[in-house]
Amino acid sequence: MSFKEAAAEIIREMTKDADWIREPLVGFADVSSPKIRELKASVAKDHLLPEDVLPEATIILSYFLPFTREAGDCNKEGDFPSQRWADLYNATNALIAEINDALVSRLQEAGIAAAVPAGGFDTELLMSRWSQRHIAEAAGLGTFGLNNMLITRVGSMGRYGSVVTALKEPADLPETTERCLAKAGGKCRVCIERCPTGALTEDGFNRKACYVICKKAEEELGADVCGKCAVAVPCAVIAEKH
Repeated sequence: MSFKEAAAEIIREMTKDADWIREPLVGFADVSSPKIRELKASVAKDHLLPEDVLPEATIILSYFLPFTREAGDCNKEGDFPSQRWADLYNATNALIAEINDALVSRLQEAGIAAAVPAGGFDTELLMSRWSQRHIAEAAGLGTFGLNNMLITRVGSMGRYGSVVTALKEPADLPETTERCLAKAGGKCRVCIERCPTGALTEDGFNRKACYVICKKAEEELGADVCGKCAVAVPCAVIAEKH
């Protein structure tokens, strides 16, 4: 069994009681791939590189915990995030921390070095020092949509986690499939219509406007979330074809 398969089993087992999470996705990013090497230019100048986390890094294990449609429905109404949505955000983050610890332990037991990126969020630049979505893109999990979310083959609504490893397994190539209906030439602009602050437009993303509502939600709900552009949109949940 490859470690990708083992990781999927670990994540599946650890999320089996989380009824808001569907079947997880796992991808491997080569630390030498262009999308990883250009992170300081494409995301933020102080974005960490894999070797900053683990000197002997070879592969970044990235995974996606997709939410159910019902989970998104709790945040569908109104212009302010729901308490349930904030609670799911915090619960999922706690799960991700546990999953990361389990993955690192399994790798270390096998004699393979692994570490979890510390990351951090720059409250001035409003940028992450470890962008889970950009790492997931490099790991072949999806492509970015108009709503600045990564759209995977099962949708864009959910949370990402990652572990930097010294694995010697084949990496995945970035996807090229365009799942954003608007970017593909369609008329879908639902995510823009659902943005309560006007932060999301066809011309770009206003981080400061988005951060205002997220900060207010942190003060009132206990989580810096909004998610209005991520729920009740065509790309939120995509059924896999068999």
